[in-house]
Amino acid sequence: MIVRNTLCKRTIIAYCIFFFTVLLIWKYHEKSIKIEEEEDTLKVIISSSLVNTTNSTTTIIEENEKQTNSILSINENRLDYWLINNSKTLGINLTAIIASKRHGQYLVYVCHENCGGWGDRLRGIMSTFMLSLMLDRNFRIEITHPCNLTHFLRPNLYNWAQPIDGLIVVDPITHHRRFNLTRKMLITTANARKEILSNVSQILHNNRSINSIWSEDVLYWATNKDYFYQLSNNMFYRKKFKSYGIMTKYNIKLEILFPLFYEILFRPVDKIQQHTLQFRLKPKKNPIICAQIRTGRNPTIPDDKLLPGRRNISESVFSFIDSNDSNINSEIFLTTDNQQVYDEALQRYGSRLLYVSGEITHLDRSLNIDQKVCREQDKLLTDFHLLGELCDVSIISNSGFGFWGNLRRFKPFEQLFVFCAGRIYKIESMWHLYKMREQNNNGESC
Repeated sequence: MIVRNTLCKRTIIAYCIFFFTVLLIWKYHEKSIKIEEEEDTLKVIISSSLVNTTNSTTTIIEENEKQTNSILSINENRLDYWLINNSKTLGINLTAIIASKRHGQYLVYVCHENCGGWGDRLRGIMSTFMLSLMLDRNFRIEITHPCNLTHFLRPNLYNWAQPIDGLIVVDPITHHRRFNLTRKMLITTANARKEILSNVSQILHNNRSINSIWSEDVLYWATNKDYFYQLSNNMFYRKKFKSYGIMTKYNIKLEILFPLFYEILFRPVDKIQQHTLQFRLKPKKNPIICAQIRTGRNPTIPDDKLLPGRRNISESVFSFIDSNDSNINSEIFLTTDNQQVYDEALQRYGSRLLYVSGEITHLDRSLNIDQKVCREQDKLLTDFHLLGELCDVSIISNSGFGFWGNLRRFKPFEQLFVFCAGRIYKIESMWHLYKMREQNNNGESC
C-alpha cells in the first residue's frame, strides 16, 4: 500500500511538472509570435564603441590618411552593429556565410538589360543571395546595364565579382574556347509569364530537392522578386538555414537580413566613400531630416512611369516639415528624381538644404547618351548610402530606393514617415507599413 501511494504521488508530481513546462513553452512561443508579427521593429543596443566613434567623427578630416582610417572605422562599426548589437541578426554565423560553397556550383544574379531601378535590383540580388546560401551554391553578380556595377561598388567580405572557376576551357589542340560547365538561365522579372512565375514560386516554397530540378552547374537568374517568404516556408531547408545562425523562419525576412547582407556584399568605391564622408563628418549642430521624393514621370525623366498618386508629393512633404516648429533649424537632405523638386527645395530652405551634386538619372529610364547614366551613378549611390547613414528623421516615398536606403539606418523605424496617396503616415514597424499599403490598394495608390 505504501509503495502504491508513493508511485501515485510521483505520477501526480510528474504530470504537474509536465503540464507546467508545456504551459511555459506555449507562453514563450505566443510572445515570440506576437513580437514578430505585430511589433517588427529592430530592437537595438548601441555599443559604447559606436557612440564614441560617432562623437569622434564630428570634424571634417582633410588628410587622405585620416579619411581612409575613418572609412575603415565606419564600415567596421556598421558590420559589427548588425552582427553584435542588433537582436534580430545577433548570432548570424558570418564565417559560414562567406565560406566557399560546393565546388563548381554557382548562382549568378544577372542584369544585362532593363532590370528596373536600384531598389528593384537590390530585391533581386538579396533574394538570389539568400537562395545561394540555401542551395549551397557560390554567389556571383553580373550587372552590365547601363554599366558594370564594379565601377561603383566592390565586394566587401563576399567576393561576388570573382570569375567562375572552370566555366570556359581552351582546347589544347584547336585552341578553341568552349564551356566546361552546364548552364541555365531563369528569368522572373515583371515581364515574365505568370505560369513561369507561379511555377518558380511553388518550387522555392515546398520542394525538398531544388538542386535536382535546377541541376545545372551555373544558374543565371534575372529577377526583381522578393522570394524570402517562399524560402522561409520551405521546411526541407530549415537545417541549412540554422547552419548560418538563422534559427527560425521568422528571421528569414528581407527587411531583417537586408542591412547585414548589404554590408557583407558591398563596399562603395573610394569616390563614393569620399562623397559620403563629406556629409557624415560635417559638424552637426541640428537634426537632419532626409526627404526622398520620387515623383515618377517628369521633365527630368520623361520616360519614367506615371505615378498619379504622387502629384502633390513635394508640397506635402515640405509642408509636413515646416508644420513642426522644432524643425525650424533642421538641415534637409534631399534626394529626388525631379529637378523641379530640387529647385523648389533650394528656394524654400536655402543654406539648410543638403544635396549631392550631379545630374538626376534613373538606371533604366534615362537615356544613356554619352554614358550619362554611368557617369552619374555615383550620385545615385551616394544618395542611397546617405539615406542609411545621415538621417535623424526620414520621410520617404513608397519606393524600393527609399525603403532599402532607410533600412540601413541603425533604427530604421525611429522617426520614419512614408508618403502615400496624398497623406504622410508615421511608420513604427513593418506591420504599420503593411497596413498602410493594404489600405491603399496594396500600395498601388501610393
